[in-house]
Amino acid sequence: MIYIKPEIIFYIFGVPITNTLFSAFIIIILLLVFLLFFKVKIKPSRIQILIEVFYEHIFNFWSNIVGSQNKILFTFCLSFLVYIALANVLILFPLFDSIYLLKDKEKIHIFRSPFSDLNLTLALSIISVVFVNFLAFLKHGFKFFKKFFSPIGILELISEFAKIFSFSFRLFGNILAGKILISVISGLFIFLLPSFFIFLEFFVGLIQAFVFFMLTTIFLRVALEENH
Repeated sequence: MIYIKPEIIFYIFGVPITNTLFSAFIIIILLLVFLLFFKVKIKPSRIQILIEVFYEHIFNFWSNIVGSQNKILFTFCLSFLVYIALANVLILFPLFDSIYLLKDKEKIHIFRSPFSDLNLTLALSIISVVFVNFLAFLKHGFKFFKKFFSPIGILELISEFAKIFSFSFRLFGNILAGKILISVISGLFIFLLPSFFIFLEFFVGLIQAFVFFMLTTIFLRVALEENH
């Protein structure tokens, strides 16, 4: 059965932990483990070469858009791309989908795409929009708030909330739709057709990660360039 609402798999001190939240934490742990144990070598391995090429190209692409070489700001934007892409891709592996609990004779999957949960997409969207506005405040000072008290200030405020909802519902809708599509196709067909849609969803997940990265980058450039 397909649920839009994430399922609760256990509680910690009375706090419900859903399968989407649990998956989100597991992916963070995997990233931290990789960063802790990955060592940069003078004679790079194939993985290191791929990472360096990817980093160089995406940094040049980002800096051309923003007009900045600030690697702290770049890392902030890049973190969305890496985390969302990894979350969307890993959850497609059959291993994750095959682990479940039995609760009242019903299967509850332990792992589920974090971004099929609107709460998590909203959280990422809020982080993105709030941080971009915070950076704009650091650059422009209190002049930044003038736009909210201008004759069209209410529209400026609405636009900021619109960014949050646009971010979150776009990511949530695409990932949830992909999950439902794969579940339905897998129930109707066993072999080749489900594999095709999983392969398609793989690219959709990467595209959604890149879209989130791009929108954050564009909003960052606009916020830093605005003349308040």
